[in-house]
Amino acid sequence: MGNDLTLLDSSLLDHSEKLAEITHWLRVMNRPNGWHYDLDHVWILCELEKAGIPKGSTILDAGAGQGIMQFLLAARGYNVISLDFSARTIPSRSCGIFDIHGSGEAKLDYSHPYMEFISYGDVNNRKWPLGRIFSHPRRILRLPRRVVRDAFSFFNYVGERFFNDHSDYGSITYLRAPFHDIPLDHGTVDAVISVSAIEHADIELFGKNIMELRRILKDGAPLLMTTSATPKDENEFHEKSSGWCFSLAHLQSFFDDCTVNFDAQFCERSLLDSRVFLNRLDPYYHLDRDSFCYRKQIASLPYLPVAIKSVSH
Repeated sequence: MGNDLTLLDSSLLDHSEKLAEITHWLRVMNRPNGWHYDLDHVWILCELEKAGIPKGSTILDAGAGQGIMQFLLAARGYNVISLDFSARTIPSRSCGIFDIHGSGEAKLDYSHPYMEFISYGDVNNRKWPLGRIFSHPRRILRLPRRVVRDAFSFFNYVGERFFNDHSDYGSITYLRAPFHDIPLDHGTVDAVISVSAIEHADIELFGKNIMELRRILKDGAPLLMTTSATPKDENEFHEKSSGWCFSLAHLQSFFDDCTVNFDAQFCERSLLDSRVFLNRLDPYYHLDRDSFCYRKQIASLPYLPVAIKSVSH
């Protein structure tokens, strides 16, 4: 078993072509971008390339939600199993672009508080909350910026939907299940990826979740997971995101013989000093008065993005 555990720093933002690819799908799907998701996405794409996972392979996206990673992977020619324990509706903007099967709304004999914390309806059909927009002068001033942003999103969608060739795109299969009980046979998939999801699952089941994700992997296939870390000695619960921030000791206890790169001070400093990182912060964060990065004035990060690679033999 070979395991790597590393904090994600600003060097990943040097991959300008991958950032452009991410931006394209964010606009096509009209989705906000998590403050560290550029790092997560670029790291996973790089690791899949290093592992030589060819087009046509089956990749399970664990905790996919309505995130863009599943669509980005399918656009690269992978067949994606999109796993999540929350109920989901297939986004309307994916229709006509991707071949999507399965159901994200199947009944589940399992419950978790995060299912109530986050809502996965058709994210592409949400109405503008005009009452909220016009209830405050600052929100009215932001309206032109939002109009421009939504226009860019719509034009990217139209270009992708009607002018791009989708014949080489892979399929997407929705599957509703928790990490610890995945209804797939042993050795089913060529890779498992997970973008900042396991911190929202039961912490008491962390080990069982990892075992189950490993179980469905083919021999020699990689598990590529990003999550939230804390430099403190104990795990912490982050209320705003309703997720756990894991300590190094906790992560190491489930991944034996790790190669560890966990310089918290360097990771945080590299991101806060990065112009690319600051410029790509989503308005979802930097326009939120309660956010750590309101107006892009950042004293410290609420947690650190960490990546885990595990390859079984």
